[in-house]
Amino acid sequence: MELPPRAQDPTGAATRLDLPRRSILAGAVGLGAAAVLSGCGSDSPATTNPRSIVVKDQRGTTLKFDKPVRRIVTIPIPAAAIVMAVDQSAAHIVGMNDQSWTAVRDGIISTIYPTALHIAHGVAAEDFSPNIESILALRPDVVVQWSSQGNGIITPLENAGLPVLGVDYGTLDDLEIWLTMFSTMLGKPERGEAMNARTATAQDAMVKEAATRAGRPPRVLYFLRFADSMQVAGAETFNHEYIKLVGAENAAAEITGGFGDVDIEQVLRWDPDIVLLGTFDAALPKDIYDDPVWKDVSAVRSRRVYKVPLGGYRWDPPSQETPLMWRWLADIAFPTGAASGLRTAITDDYGFLYRTAPTPTEIDDILWMDDNSASASYGQFRAT
Repeated sequence: MELPPRAQDPTGAATRLDLPRRSILAGAVGLGAAAVLSGCGSDSPATTNPRSIVVKDQRGTTLKFDKPVRRIVTIPIPAAAIVMAVDQSAAHIVGMNDQSWTAVRDGIISTIYPTALHIAHGVAAEDFSPNIESILALRPDVVVQWSSQGNGIITPLENAGLPVLGVDYGTLDDLEIWLTMFSTMLGKPERGEAMNARTATAQDAMVKEAATRAGRPPRVLYFLRFADSMQVAGAETFNHEYIKLVGAENAAAEITGGFGDVDIEQVLRWDPDIVLLGTFDAALPKDIYDDPVWKDVSAVRSRRVYKVPLGGYRWDPPSQETPLMWRWLADIAFPTGAASGLRTAITDDYGFLYRTAPTPTEIDDILWMDDNSASASYGQFRAT
């Protein structure tokens, strides 16, 4: 997939800064993205259906629904997986981005919700321009579309008479707003509240854990792309933020403006202790270990190159599985020699998110156990 020129972000979202404030409702209102049930106040017009649903999107546009939405088309890549986690079902998504479908196909969602493989996924071009004819044929109650890419990809939908929920993305603040909006549209606002609360608790725990670390933090280099071109996460990325959150340092922090292209000479100058290979291409640790030009990089000498897990969605960007990414990265960066609790956390979170208990083999697949097996300390994630 060609990266959108505005964002240099595989999700198509604009690069965003800082870790979130986690003000689930107050912050959402302040950002112009509150989602509320209508008819709860005494000043509601008499003509308003007291059971109707009102959602204000991240453009500040208000959408009203007479009942919970049941036919959703999602164009932003992360949206389909997040809707499924909120809904604990794939039943109400009728169309998704092709890259969303690829993540379904390659991850565990195709096992958890097999019908997701049959969802239409030709609803937009690679630049997120909507396929109006295809979307109209799906008769959606709402279309989720980027608001950060300009009106050019929203106006055609609205001109066709389709309700559009405009969204931004890139931080945990945005994720919390998405969970609030999606759960409200689906008629289950308490679900979004519960998901946001779990993420907040996990973040607080990681902040406290990181504060106890001593010594020089390891330098981590995250590759968004590696197979065809080497593109790393700089300071203004979500990847930078979670590297810092667990107590490590981003080796590419000097890069501003999001993601940047580098060469091996630059990597050698940074000399990272740990290399992470993202899930947006097929690169694996073996590709680095087997290439002699990498032999002098510290992460290669110490065998600390890892493929980022792929679960219900990619663990690289913000999603419902972000707390699992934090746990995985903390255990990679600061191994104790003891067995990790990550497998138990996956089982617990998947029960909450998807109402399923993954098998040991499925957890192995999520964690790329075979492909990461030659890397240091990865035995901590083996099934016991």
